[in-house]
Amino acid sequence: MIVGLIKTIFIILTIYFVVKVVGRIVIPFLLGGFVKKVNNQVRQQQEEALRQKKTKKDGEVTVNYSPKKEKNFGKDDGDYVDFEEIK
Repeated sequence: MIVGLIKTIFIILTIYFVVKVVGRIVIPFLLGGFVKKVNNQVRQQQEEALRQKKTKKDGEVTVNYSPKKEKNFGKDDGDYVDFEEIK
């Protein structure tokens, strides 16, 4: 019984240390690639913003307008309910 308990504790400690060591090696490797990817995206966005800022003259205003899409409802989409606010 005591031998089984010691064996179980040894297995748990072994798994803990293996996960800890592998985590210190694998996690930075995986996160390093992710950080580089995000860093490149941010750098590209900043460069694009600087290019747009340089092409504009002082006092020039640009409005990017995208028209709203019309909502199309069919006969089976539901009934119209008139709403009246009560105070």
